[in-house]
Amino acid sequence: MIKPFDLEHQNKLLKAQQNVGVHANYLIDVLKPAIECGDWEELEALEIGFTVTGESLGKVGDDEAWRNLQPYIEPQAKKTLTLDFTNDGRVIERNLKNELKVLLLKMMWLSPHDHSFATLYETLTDLKKIINPLLNEGLNTLSALNFDRLETWVLTGFTDIDFERDKIYCALNRLYVEAKGLPFEVGLNKKLNASDFGLTIKEAKQYTVIPQRLYYVGLQKSEDVINEAYALRHELEQLADYITTYSEKTYAGYAKYLVSDESRPKDGKIKWCLGKTTKGGKKRTLAFQQAFTALHSPNEDEILTLLHHHKPEFTSLYIDNFHTERELTIGQWTITNLSGAQVLFTTLNGGCLWGLMARTGMRGDELYNLNTAQGCTEEIIERQNIYVIHADLSKTTKGSQSIQDEFVTTEIGMKAYEVLQALHTPLRKRHPSSQSFFHKIRGDFSEVGKATIGQHSKAWFKDAMGEELTLTNEDLIDLKVSDPNLSFELGSNYEFTPHQLRRSFAYYLIGYELCNYPQLKQQFSHVSMAMTRHYAKNASKFQKIRQKKKTLANEIDEERIDQKARVYLSIYEKLANKERVAGGKGKEFAKSMTKTNRNLFRDKVDNDMLSLNYWKKQIRNQNRHLHAVAPGIYCTSTTCGLRTLVNLIECVDCKNDYIVDTVFAEAKRKEAEIHMLYDIENNELTPQTASESYIKIQAAERIMGDLGIDYEPVVFPNEVRELLIPFGVVS
Repeated sequence: MIKPFDLEHQNKLLKAQQNVGVHANYLIDVLKPAIECGDWEELEALEIGFTVTGESLGKVGDDEAWRNLQPYIEPQAKKTLTLDFTNDGRVIERNLKNELKVLLLKMMWLSPHDHSFATLYETLTDLKKIINPLLNEGLNTLSALNFDRLETWVLTGFTDIDFERDKIYCALNRLYVEAKGLPFEVGLNKKLNASDFGLTIKEAKQYTVIPQRLYYVGLQKSEDVINEAYALRHELEQLADYITTYSEKTYAGYAKYLVSDESRPKDGKIKWCLGKTTKGGKKRTLAFQQAFTALHSPNEDEILTLLHHHKPEFTSLYIDNFHTERELTIGQWTITNLSGAQVLFTTLNGGCLWGLMARTGMRGDELYNLNTAQGCTEEIIERQNIYVIHADLSKTTKGSQSIQDEFVTTEIGMKAYEVLQALHTPLRKRHPSSQSFFHKIRGDFSEVGKATIGQHSKAWFKDAMGEELTLTNEDLIDLKVSDPNLSFELGSNYEFTPHQLRRSFAYYLIGYELCNYPQLKQQFSHVSMAMTRHYAKNASKFQKIRQKKKTLANEIDEERIDQKARVYLSIYEKLANKERVAGGKGKEFAKSMTKTNRNLFRDKVDNDMLSLNYWKKQIRNQNRHLHAVAPGIYCTSTTCGLRTLVNLIECVDCKNDYIVDTVFAEAKRKEAEIHMLYDIENNELTPQTASESYIKIQAAERIMGDLGIDYEPVVFPNEVRELLIPFGVVS
C-alpha cells in the first residue's frame, strides 16, 4: 500500500478510492479483479485511482498520467520523481509495459506492504534494465525471469546489468514479494542476493577521514561560532528580517523619490540614480526605465509594482538616499549593507551546519529534513542532559528505520540547532505552506535544495581553516591509516566534503572507544551492522596507534579506566555492606557470601576489591571488563550485544550483569504498560505485542523485587492473558 510521508494525506487518499460511482471500494471491486484478469484492453481503460478531491488520476493506459502522478500522491515531496514508461526514450513493448504497470498498481493500492513513492520509482527504474535482455531473447514477459536465466546472464555477461550492486536485487525481489494477485506467473521462488550467483556486493565508495589536526581545529572553530551565535540567538531574527526587507525598504524609498520633485531637476529630466554595472543589472534597469516612462503620472503603488517586477540595480553610491536605516548591530557584528548581512548569515549558517553534522554524524539529506517544530528535544537520564536531534525522513520503510529519525548530540549540537532555528524561522514565515527547514537568503526566500546544505558547510570549513588546510606529515600518516589505498601529496590542500564528517564521526568514536558498534548503528539508523562497520573501517588500526602515543588520547583512556573502576568499586562496596545488587552476577556473588563461614572482605580474602587501584589494575590489564547497558545496568562480557535497545529479560539473570538501580527498569515497565493499554484501546493488540509487554513488565518487576524496592504489580487485563501461551503447555 502506498505510504506517503504525510499520514493524514494517505488516509484522505485511500478514502477517495471508496464510494466511487456504484462501487463501495474502487480498488477492491474494480481494480483488483481487472489486475488479476490481465485483460490489457479493459485495464488500460480503467482509472489509476482518484485524487483526494475525487478527480481521476488518469487512465492506466495513459503514460503521461503516470508521469504526473507524484504531486497527487506526495504533494509535499522535496524531490521530483517521474514514473517514466519509456526505456531510454524508446517505447516499451506493450505486454512488458503493462506488466510493469500492474506491479506498480499492486504496490500502490493492494499490497500488504508499505511502499513510498520513491520505492515505486526505484522499482520501475531498475526493472526496466531487464527489458532489453528479455527482448533480445525473443521474450516479452516478466514471467520469463527465473534463477537459471539470471544466472546465465551473470555468467555470460549477456547484459549491462551490474549484478554486484544491491539495486537490481531489490527490484527483482519486489516481483517475488508482490507475486500474489499479478496476472502473470513470477518465476522466482525466493528472494535473491548476490551470493546466490557467487558474487559479492561491491563496497560502497569510502570517504576519507578528516585528519585529527584538521578535525580538532574544525570542532574548536565551529564551537566558537556556535557559542557566539547562541548567546545572541534571540537577536538573530533581526538579521533575517534585515535581509528579507532590504529590497522592500529600498523600493519604497525609491518610489517616494520618483514621485517627488527631487527626481526632476530644473531641466525636467529624470535623475534615475540606478546602476548598470553588470550585464544582468543593466538589462533589468533599462526594462524598468522603459516601463516607467510608458506610464502617465504613476503613483507610488504603481512604481512599487514595477520595481518588484523588474528589480533594477541600485549602487552603493545612491542607495543611502532611499534606504536610510542600513546599519544593524547584533552583539559584536555590525552590518551596513545587504551583502554584509548575507555574508554573516552564510557564515553562521555554515558553521552551525558543520558543527551539527560533526556532532551527530547526520547525512546531508537527514540534516536537510530537520523537524521544524521539535527538531531538538532534551531528556534527563541519571542527572545528565541528553540532547536528541529529530529529522523527518520519507525515504524510510516500515520495519527497518523509523520515519522520524533521532540523533543524540552534545550541548554544542543543541546550540547549533537553536541558532539554525533562529536564522531560518523568519524566512519560513514568508512561505507558510513550506515544510522545509532551510530557506534562501536571496530572491523569493523559498526553500533551498539539498545540495545547498553541503555547499554552505563546505564553504565555511574552507574559509575558517584557511592555510591550515595544507597537509602536513602528521596528516598524511592519519590519512594512510584510515585508508591505505589512498595517496595524498605533502603540502597540497585537503579537499573536504560534508559526508566526511559522518565517516570521521564513526571512525573517531570507535577509534577512541567512545561508543560501540550497536550504538553507532542506532545513531546512523543503519539496517545492517555491515554498513556501520564500513563507516568505521580501519578504526581498530587507529586504536593501536593511539594507544602508543602519549597524547590527549591517553588521558581519555585513563579517565575511562578510572570511571569503570569507580563503578566496580561502588558495586563491591554495596556487596560488602550486604546491600542488594541484582543481575545474575550480583546475585551469584551475594549467594557465595552466604555459603562461606568467613566475611570475604574483612578476612582479607577479597579486601583488595574495596580499593580503587585494585580495579584500575584489573581493567588496565584487561582482566576485567565493564560497559553500561543502561542506567544502573552494567555488563562484564566483552561479547555482549546489548549496548542499545535493551531487552530487560536478558539482564535479569544474566551471569555477566550487575544491576544497582531500578530507574531504567521502572521507566521500561511504565512504558510497556502504556503501550499495552494503548494497543487494547485501539484494537491493535496482537499475540506478539501482548507477550512483549508481559515480558518487559515481568522482567522490570523482578529487578525491582531483587533490589528490595516496593512496587504495585501491574495487573494484566484479560485481553492480554488470553493471548499468552500458558507456561508448560505442550501440544
